[in-house]
Amino acid sequence: MKSRGKKRHDTVKDRITKAFLELLDNRSYHEITIVDIVEAAQSGRVSFYRNFRDKDDVLRYYIFRETDKWMNKTKDSYVLPTQENIKPYIIWLLDHMYEYRFFTDMLKANGKLYLIEEEFDRRFFKRLSEMDSPLEIAYTVGGLYKLFEFWAENGYKETPREVAEIVGNTSGSACDDI
Repeated sequence: MKSRGKKRHDTVKDRITKAFLELLDNRSYHEITIVDIVEAAQSGRVSFYRNFRDKDDVLRYYIFRETDKWMNKTKDSYVLPTQENIKPYIIWLLDHMYEYRFFTDMLKANGKLYLIEEEFDRRFFKRLSEMDSPLEIAYTVGGLYKLFEFWAENGYKETPREVAEIVGNTSGSACDDI
């Protein structure tokens, strides 16, 4: 019986999330109210607030859920990328991010791209905190996020493979002249 309740809970969360994302296809984030979302989800305000604090929380849930799906189906580990594995790591990451560019573009248009950065930080720091130096994690995760953000802001002009080639061939060279 407990698993049935959890399933119903997830279904309500998923319906609310789907409704919100569909509304975001046609309207800006700030134009959409909680009432709009629950009406589109055929749910109630109580259900919304039982599951989410606010609209950002709905977006966080979507990011978390999709990242979980991706991580569960991939064989790649969470080790920090090194000079030796940076190219495949960047391709692995940007291929996934490119698949969700519609969502990234919506977040950019509504000033909410920081929600992806929160997920980068949360995932990497949680998984790597026992294995590596926090400074090294911050440096690497920040660099990966900024690389993704720059690539997205500039319209995904390069393929993930091209980005990996560029970064893999120049990694560290910016500091060589200092």
